[in-house]
Formats: sequence, structure tokens, C-alpha cells
Amino acid sequence: MRLYKAALLRCTSLLAIAFLTLSPRFLAAQDSDQPRTVVGGYGEIQYQNSSLPDSTGHVNLARFVLYLGHSFNERITFRSEVEVEDARVEGGGSKGELEIEQAYIDYRLSDPFTLRAGLVLIPAGIINELHEPPTFNGVERPLYDQLVIPTTWREIGVGLAGRIPPVEGLAYRAYFVNGLRAEGFTGAEGTREGSGEGQDANFANAALTGRLEWAHSGLKIGTSAYYGGSAANTPGLGTGLFAAPVFLIAADARYDVGAFAFRGEAGNMTIRDAAAINAFFNNSVGDRIAGWYLEGAWNALSALAPSSTQRLALFARYDQADTHASVPDGTPRNGAYNRNTTTLGITWKPISGLAFKGDYQLRRNAAHFLEDETMNLGLGWQF
Repeated sequence: MRLYKAALLRCTSLLAIAFLTLSPRFLAAQDSDQPRTVVGGYGEIQYQNSSLPDSTGHVNLARFVLYLGHSFNERITFRSEVEVEDARVEGGGSKGELEIEQAYIDYRLSDPFTLRAGLVLIPAGIINELHEPPTFNGVERPLYDQLVIPTTWREIGVGLAGRIPPVEGLAYRAYFVNGLRAEGFTGAEGTREGSGEGQDANFANAALTGRLEWAHSGLKIGTSAYYGGSAANTPGLGTGLFAAPVFLIAADARYDVGAFAFRGEAGNMTIRDAAAINAFFNNSVGDRIAGWYLEGAWNALSALAPSSTQRLALFARYDQADTHASVPDGTPRNGAYNRNTTTLGITWKPISGLAFKGDYQLRRNAAHFLEDETMNLGLGWQF
């Protein structure tokens, strides 16, 4: 506990020093600046029909999100998202969630340094921060962004974000946030249910996370890292700030050239004390989670209607994620957790904030357990 308090004091002191010294002009923000409030949102409706026996097609209002932002003045801004999943929330029901996806304050000290505090999105990969339906192809998010990076992953913390001079297009985000809870880890979904998501999140452990990205002439390259404890005062898992550590390293790239668009991601997560976690909770967690995907798309309207501002993307994606990439002694490796999906589809965007989607997926796993093929249709919007 003494070490925890000392580490927390050091982090707080460093942030305070940065706040006071990185931009001498921070005191220039005045309450008399004209405030401004912005309302926006996004959502998606999904239809899915699986080839599994006894499966029937179903349709779902998967997400309905309202965005609320407010600029107090030219330097201080509040941003938030409120989300309803599966159309409604009913007491005692197994479906539906009402949740805050993000809620934080930005205090811009200068272009290189913005102080950020609140419920923030972990800056890992492409889709965790940019998850609005018109921003990606496919009705569902890639398998990689469900299991390796458990989108939408958010925690409470404080940090800095900004651009790094003098390199044009180079930016970063770095946060100190609450840690995960090992109790929520599972063999099938990895760390997905281990996030506090801002609800009475456990701060017995903490985490450091950050992202560095560079953009130039249609090319965007990024790398992300996360290191944090997950013991949450569980007996036998340690009591240090980073006890039962989880470490994620990931890389991604996007390249738009003419009518073509390419993107890919890859990541590796290690759970060092998976054996002890399994012994205490009996949840078959792997000690390594890994995955990747590659996607290519072609705007067919570049040939059919070259002057059109609409987009009709034909795309293909191969996606792989294994939550049992390796397992600790005493935990049998489950081949059904080594999953891959091949997706062929189309995305029509009459305007940038509206997407009509359709795709066909072949979903497979190493154990050949409940493999299927699915047809998906979707409608997504953002404003």
C-alpha cells in the first residue's frame, strides 16, 4: 500500500508539473469566452442470418448513441457519449445496456499538450477510438476488435494528448487509468469482461497506456501499448500497483490510394499470472491472446461514375483471433477459441455519415465447433 501511494503521488505530481509548466499561457482561458454546445450521435441496425441448424434470421437495433460536447471557452472542452444497446433496457432482462461510453474534460495547454481527465477510451488500435459504423466496413466489428482489443474499452484516468513537433502528422495519447479485474477474464472472451467501464471501477491496481501515430498522404501508421495490474485485491494475486499484470502491444496501418483502401491490425496480449487467476476463479484464461486482420476495399463508383462523391466499396477481410494462443500449465487449450472469419461485402455511402452495408461471412475455428456461414445486413449513421 505504501508503494502504491508513493507511485500515485509521483504520477499526480508529474501531471501537476506538466499542467503548470508545459504552456505558460494556460491561465489565458477566460470564462467570458463564448461557450458552445454540440449535439451529435451514431447508431446501427443489424440483420443476421446464420447457417446453423434451427437458426433463424434476426434484426436488432444494436446501438443508439447520443454525443454531447460543450466548449466552455477556447481551451476547455467537455465530451461525452451515452449509449443504449439492443434498443431497450429492461429490469431482469439479459439483453440491453444503458452506459456512458466516454465522459472527459480536455484542457488544451498548447498544440503538443492537452490535459485530459475522465472516462477515456483506451488508445489501442483503430476501432476502439473510431468505432462509429460509417468509419469501417462490415456490419460487425472485426473479430480482432472484439477479443484481442475488447472494443469499446474505456477506463477512468488522466493523461496528455497532442501533436509532436516538428514532425508533421505525428501525434500521441498517454494515460494513467484504473486497472482491470481478473475476476472478469474468461477463456472464451479474454479480458473483455474485466473492464470497470467507469462503474465503481477498482483502483487497487492501475495501468499505463498510450498510442503513437503518424499520418501522411493517405498513410496512417499507429502503435499502441497497455500495461496494468488486474489483481484487484484478490488473495494470492499480489497487492502491488501492477500485480497480476496484463500487457498489450499492438500495431495498425491504413492506406488510401485512389479508389483503393487498405487497413490491417495485429496485437499480442499477455496475462502473466493466468495460472494463479485460473486457480482462484476457475475461468480457463489463456496466458497469451493474439490476433490480426487484413482488409482491402475498392470504390466501384470510381469506374462506374467517376464524378460521383458517393462511395460503393467492395471489400474483403480475413480476421483471426485466438484467446488461447497459449495457456498456463494445468489449463487445456481449447481449439474453439482459435477463431477466424473471412468476410466479403459491400458498403454504400451516399454521404459520409450514412452507410448501407451487406456482407457474407465464413466463421471457422481450430476445433471445427459450431462453425457457420452468416449473411449480414446493416444500416449505420453518424452526425
